[in-house]
Amino acid sequence: MVSGLRELGQGRTIALSTADVHVYDTGVPDGQPVVLLHGFLTNSATWRHVHAALAENHRLVLVDLPGSGRSPDPRTGDWTADRCTDMLAELFDVLSLASPVVIGSQMGGSLAAWLAARHPTRVSRLVVMAAGALGEEAGNLWLYRLLAMPVLGGVVARVFPRRLFAARWAAAHGPGFRPEPDAVVSYHRQLRMRGPAIARFGLGIRRSYGPSFDVLVGPLAGLRTPTLLLFGAEDRLVPPSTGRRFADLLPDSRLVVLPGCGDFPQEEKPDETVAEITAFLRAR
Repeated sequence: MVSGLRELGQGRTIALSTADVHVYDTGVPDGQPVVLLHGFLTNSATWRHVHAALAENHRLVLVDLPGSGRSPDPRTGDWTADRCTDMLAELFDVLSLASPVVIGSQMGGSLAAWLAARHPTRVSRLVVMAAGALGEEAGNLWLYRLLAMPVLGGVVARVFPRRLFAARWAAAHGPGFRPEPDAVVSYHRQLRMRGPAIARFGLGIRRSYGPSFDVLVGPLAGLRTPTLLLFGAEDRLVPPSTGRRFADLLPDSRLVVLPGCGDFPQEEKPDETVAEITAFLRAR
């Protein structure tokens, strides 16, 4: 496990109707519930630099999406954003999370927005970070597609060189940022062991956005859920223009573009990320 999550212990795996999902339930038991959703090729370890601060005054639930972290592989390969957000709504019921704040990064940010659009009464506030549902660079899809291929995907995952993975991982961050070696090792190990399952899940979610990234436009337009949008000024995968597109659709939103930051605000700019989220949660 990546350093920074060990104090959360083993967590627990919850059997839902469509998947078994591992969660870490921490913080103040009767505090405002906050749910954290990670992105593609990561897991709950991506929150290692921010979870302690967020848990000081909130009930914090970190979710390993199907196939990632400690969650088992998805039971079937037929995943869509609708199916995943319905799964999350069921998880909220099981954990007695009444209208939590939902914070998502990358794919998790897209799912958080999709959840609020599909189940607006289930989300009290929304934090969307580097989410590609309204636009991302096409080059971000090659690894999804390669790993998702039958037979070949498993072979590619097992032999995928750590050096190449580390180089591509670094390229997703802002200039000059050096990802922690133990994080690279952990994410690379997850790719080698579970890459095809993760890719099939992620590709199903990605296809839900539509080829022109327009499927979510209608459902999001006019959504009144208070929303904080955090995007990196140096993000090569999901540019700040995507954040502006979110902001144009959401009347009760605020866009923050973090200077020098790439695709991982919670890892690259943890102090700024915590400060923005904390101020947002205290507002109103």
